[in-house]
Amino acid sequence: MVHTEDARFARLTRASVGRHVPVTSVVAHPSTRRRRATCTLDRLIAARHRARAALTVPRVQVARRWLAARAARPAVDLELWTRHVAYADRHDPRDLGVLVERYSDFATATARRHYRHGEPVDDLVQVSHEALMLALHRFDPGRRTPFLAYAAPTIVGTLRRHFRDAGWALRVPREVHELARPQRDAVDLLSQDLGRSPTLAEVADLMGVPLERLVAVEQARRARSTASIDGLGVTTTALVGADDSSAAGTAGVENRMALHRGLAQLDDADVRLLTWYYFEEQTQSQIAQRLGVSQMQVSRLLARAVQQLRPFFSSSL
Repeated sequence: MVHTEDARFARLTRASVGRHVPVTSVVAHPSTRRRRATCTLDRLIAARHRARAALTVPRVQVARRWLAARAARPAVDLELWTRHVAYADRHDPRDLGVLVERYSDFATATARRHYRHGEPVDDLVQVSHEALMLALHRFDPGRRTPFLAYAAPTIVGTLRRHFRDAGWALRVPREVHELARPQRDAVDLLSQDLGRSPTLAEVADLMGVPLERLVAVEQARRARSTASIDGLGVTTTALVGADDSSAAGTAGVENRMALHRGLAQLDDADVRLLTWYYFEEQTQSQIAQRLGVSQMQVSRLLARAVQQLRPFFSSSL
């Protein structure tokens, strides 16, 4: 009975792989029989992967001069596609290593294309390779889509999330991240066309977004990096307050409270204008260039905003 089953196994092996496997060797040596069975199974799985790869490989249509019809040829290397099929089926780390090595240059090039000043290139390359491995793990060759067409959005999206989450010293709204890159592109384009740095109004007009949104982006971009107070030449002890029992100190507190009440009654445009002029100490010319208006208009807007604040103070400003 044992010899009959071994003979059937040998016939099945010869029929499956097309090679002669001596029956005596299978019967005489159990360890050899297991080893040969394992090798046969591996060859059968590899044959199945090759067959599936031949059926699912993406193809492109090419014109043949000697044929009236168009013929299709593989759009990617068939051996490489077989690796994709094998990894999707078995998730063998050896297949993953070969695929990562094959696409490593693509991941590195994508990371370098998205380089920004102040971001370590090595960190970007590492993030890009992590996204590559994630794409390889999720990729389904059965969809007949080239791998790079699937992996590129995954890698780019991961890099952008890295910039959004780790590239800023402070957390800023998502809208700022979405507008920051288009704004830089618009500034570069207008600088080439105009031969000078464009105003925010010109950039907003080109992008088709409200000016207030770009102003918020400009303010948030300053949060990309922070500096130590001591590095600015000001010691921390110099900023520590002291007791002030004078009348001037008390009046200052009252004035600040009155100022907060007054600013709460102004619209956002007036508050932003007063902030630029009185707190950020920008000149009227700089503000005019920033808003894309004349200096005279800025002067009138400042006077109007200050006039609205006067009723909140006991003394005139």
